[in-house]
Amino acid sequence: MKGQTIAQEVKSTQKQLDKLVPGKVQVSAEWDSERRCTILVGEYNMYTEWEGKVHSSKTTWTESMDRFYTDNKLFLAFFKQRAKFMNATPEVQAAFNDHPSQF
Repeated sequence: MKGQTIAQEVKSTQKQLDKLVPGKVQVSAEWDSERRCTILVGEYNMYTEWEGKVHSSKTTWTESMDRFYTDNKLFLAFFKQRAKFMNATPEVQAAFNDHPSQF
């Protein structure tokens, strides 16, 4: 990685996501032995409805911070595309029957 350390990249990315989807995504970095590089991880809740109740499940979005990684723009683009959906209430998210990027 050029310029920033991994810790700085995580902190910077978290700050940017907190403006976009406040409190919705927890950013971290971890070593992936299969990819043989550090990965940037964004963990967030997805809400679904079944049996008349809203249920929450954790899910993640990742990006390899390998030799081709230059910045977090691609990682952030995933969340920018879904920001309106992610900022909706859990009940609204659960009732939405299309792809989150189409919200």
